[in-house]
Amino acid sequence: MKYTLPFLLSLSIALPAAGQNDVDKGARDASSAAMQTGVPADTIPDGWTRSGIININMTQVNLTNWAAGGFSSVSGIAMFNGTANWKKGRKAWDNSLILAFGGQHIHNGTAPQKTDDRIELNSKYGYELKKSLYLAGVFQFRSQFTEGFNADGVRISNFMAPAYALLGVGLDYRPNDNFSVFFSPATARMVIVNDKKLFEGLGPDDRVYGVLNGNTSELEMGGYLRLQYKRELAKNITFLTRGDLFSNYLRNPQNIDVTWETLWTFKVNEWFAATLNTVLIYDHDTQLPKVDDAGIAYTGPATQFKQTLGIGLSFKL
Repeated sequence: MKYTLPFLLSLSIALPAAGQNDVDKGARDASSAAMQTGVPADTIPDGWTRSGIININMTQVNLTNWAAGGFSSVSGIAMFNGTANWKKGRKAWDNSLILAFGGQHIHNGTAPQKTDDRIELNSKYGYELKKSLYLAGVFQFRSQFTEGFNADGVRISNFMAPAYALLGVGLDYRPNDNFSVFFSPATARMVIVNDKKLFEGLGPDDRVYGVLNGNTSELEMGGYLRLQYKRELAKNITFLTRGDLFSNYLRNPQNIDVTWETLWTFKVNEWFAATLNTVLIYDHDTQLPKVDDAGIAYTGPATQFKQTLGIGLSFKL
């Protein structure tokens, strides 16, 4: 039951957006046409354009006296990926929200486990200095809905543990509505670990997600680069990729944090679609269990990778 509430919450936030389906249809069609043809962003009509994709994938297996063996199981993932963008004259405001939660329960006596858990909000406001170049400010928030555990059942994460809040001012290059590059040489990022249990057993100089033992947050100042590309490749195929790079000037600036995501959506019909989502993360402050060549266990940074392939209900807003 502990994973049911976040799953339903992600749906309750996402599904009301379906009511916007007809509100901005004309503006969305114009924006979609611009995406396909590469029309410059300044030709897109002023006002709001909204879009979103809701995906719900479920799997259920029931075995009774099955000679080949195995366990009954149930799993599901709900994901919302939406945007709300505003443009008027030389001003532009882009917003995106990603909510995802998934879990599985195998009927073999083990507890339910998460398979996905994500909250991410991005906002960028810009003023056009000259064609395709904006003076812009960005805000980003990332966290998760509920607690996470390692293979030994030890809690290693929770809501707001970690959480990342980023605020920066810089230049945004956006030659068209498909592509943008934002760079800020001075960006503030707050790393939050609001769960004391994650620090249990650690020394006074140890850190969790970069936060020193005894604290609940760590303020970082650094350089930030964000790239984004989106495209409607065909009538029923959309592609989105975005990458974030951050270097903390205050501690180990050579260790650059990397987040790179791709999302493919293959629409089968009005109600069904296949989605392929990948996320690659490298954060030097995230310590993960590893084993050296001699078989000795230790913790250290490592490249994280997640791939999710789903086929199920899909609503394109």
